[in-house]
Amino acid sequence: MRDRRWFPWVAALGLCSTALLAQVPAPPPPPPPAGLLSQARPSNAQVASELLDRLQRVFDQMGSVEEGELAAELSNLARDGRACLESAIFDKNFHARYARLLRVVRLVLITDTGDILADIVNRELVAFVRDVTGKAYDPSAGASEQIVMFSDAVATELTQLHALAKKPR
Repeated sequence: MRDRRWFPWVAALGLCSTALLAQVPAPPPPPPPAGLLSQARPSNAQVASELLDRLQRVFDQMGSVEEGELAAELSNLARDGRACLESAIFDKNFHARYARLLRVVRLVLITDTGDILADIVNRELVAFVRDVTGKAYDPSAGASEQIVMFSDAVATELTQLHALAKKPR
């Protein structure tokens, strides 16, 4: 059998070392990588750019995705835009132009089998194309010409909004 005379001393030494180690502070955790610090809060331009990119995807999917899905995403974009306005990420001018772009895209998405909304849609498209591109939108033109005029106006407005978002306020 082993000699147990040393057991109280070894136990006491173990307790003392545990008590001493408990008093030593733990080393601080390593700092996060530098890239994560800048990503903690995105800039206003990054938030605006993300929303505009989402709107661009909706516009790109207009012919291939169901109207309901696109309408839901436009509603999400409108909600996010209002939140950005309330939290001062967007200024009033940017939000007005952003909301108008959402409205016009939504109007174009509406299935209007009885041409009930044709006058409203045409009036909005004429004003939107004229204001953004300076060109005249002709509602009586063929469908392909209307698509080209509308697409040009949407692309121009998205580009202008991207540039506006990057400008410091």
